[in-house]
Amino acid sequence: MHHFVLGIFLFLGLGLLSSARAQTVSNQLEFGISSGRVIRHNTKFKPVVNGPSFLYQLSWIRHRNDSLAWRKAANFPRVGLTLMVADCAPNDVFGYGIGVSPFIDFTLRQRPKSRLDLRLGTGLAYFTKAYDPVSNPENNVIGSHLNTIVHLGIHHQWILNSRLSLGQGIDLIHFSNARSTSPNLGINTVAAKFSVRYALAKQPKQDTLTTCHRSRYAHEGFRPHSLSLRYGIGLTDRFVGGPVRPIHSSILQYMYSTGPLHSIGFGVKHSWDMGELEALSFLNQGEASIKLGSASNASAFIADAWRFGAMGLELAVGAYLYDRSMTYDCLWFKIGIQGFLGGRNRLIQGIAGCHMKSHYAVAEYVELQSGIQFNYGKTRR
Repeated sequence: MHHFVLGIFLFLGLGLLSSARAQTVSNQLEFGISSGRVIRHNTKFKPVVNGPSFLYQLSWIRHRNDSLAWRKAANFPRVGLTLMVADCAPNDVFGYGIGVSPFIDFTLRQRPKSRLDLRLGTGLAYFTKAYDPVSNPENNVIGSHLNTIVHLGIHHQWILNSRLSLGQGIDLIHFSNARSTSPNLGINTVAAKFSVRYALAKQPKQDTLTTCHRSRYAHEGFRPHSLSLRYGIGLTDRFVGGPVRPIHSSILQYMYSTGPLHSIGFGVKHSWDMGELEALSFLNQGEASIKLGSASNASAFIADAWRFGAMGLELAVGAYLYDRSMTYDCLWFKIGIQGFLGGRNRLIQGIAGCHMKSHYAVAEYVELQSGIQFNYGKTRR
């Protein structure tokens, strides 16, 4: 397996190096190894963690310094793509995972010979072993081969010269299928990371990087208030081996922009669980009509959002006003990626996103959202 991993990294690395001359922006290639342990974060976690876990990462990193307002406000973050291979213990239960995760690195501290970054990433991974009641009954952690990745990291880079740097840091990596298939406690790994980063061309100084004026939103202002109306749909099962059914949601949300990057706000959400409705109808055996409201819940939430051009991140914490579904919890947490159609100075924008809703570190479902956003207020810059 280790030779297979190194072979993949070598193949992709040579491909990136061969195209380095055609690049017009700053590009870097990073190879990293993370070593840590799987965390038993739930009392229902059955597998015995019998050793360390290893994660092999090959990352392509791109850095631009141009006139876009959001990049200036965010201190010119780096974006990239990571190929990740996971060897999580116990390997005989989880097998191996291979995945791809786009990410963004925010500079927390910059010095002439060092830099501290915060990495946020999300993607998809395939695990070779999943729960099976006969062949793999101990794996009550991931119920499907295809899983999502959520990646949070704090990384420090020692800059040796214009091309080479050495890194170390801490990674928190979560794998789960967001309860599209039960069981789904998820794999949480905390690991120490060591890396080598190589620039495909000599790093130009910040004042010599090419300034880009191609975007029509380069110097655009923003309206501080927004009101959005969204529809969401998620898929989940309620028990192991059960049918996957949709959950429909309607969301009304207000946000206030504190600056070109950050917004805070609140909203209300109403959901209808079709799987719950089907179960109630079956138990009732047709004796009386089951209304849609019998399998619904409503909640109020607060949200914190960061927007980077046409893309953004959103976090939300909600409390149920009433709950007639099978949730049995008081609070929920949501993290998501969303995209916007049109500039922030427009009165009306389209909005779409992918959000994961969870209860106390256990995912409930992934929700796809779409809707319309109304921006108002005096334009700011």
